[in-house]
Amino acid sequence: MAEAAVAAGARIAVLYAVASTWGPTRTLLAEAGARAITPVPCLDAWALFAGGELEAYAQMVAREARKAAAEADVIVLAQASMASAATLLADLTIPVLTSPRIAVERAVRMLGPLSR
Repeated sequence: MAEAAVAAGARIAVLYAVASTWGPTRTLLAEAGARAITPVPCLDAWALFAGGELEAYAQMVAREARKAAAEADVIVLAQASMASAATLLADLTIPVLTSPRIAVERAVRMLGPLSR
């Protein structure tokens, strides 16, 4: 996901709902060449996820992503739990990257065409 984020734009907004996610994500992005990385903590959202309020969680993450989008070239949803928020952001004019989607796309590229 880090490589895709760097390729998508210089200003990267990283959303996370668990504080321990920020450090490793920042490191991965920096190692991929990112220079302008903006943290967007959504720490209050985690209680919604942990409490099973998944729609409210996705909505809160999407709300924060929309705020960050004005100053970003790409949005990174740093936790797999945030993937459902991406569908709420489909109207944004900048890419919204999620780790599950990027991982599947990469696996497909690595496997190449499968013959039957």
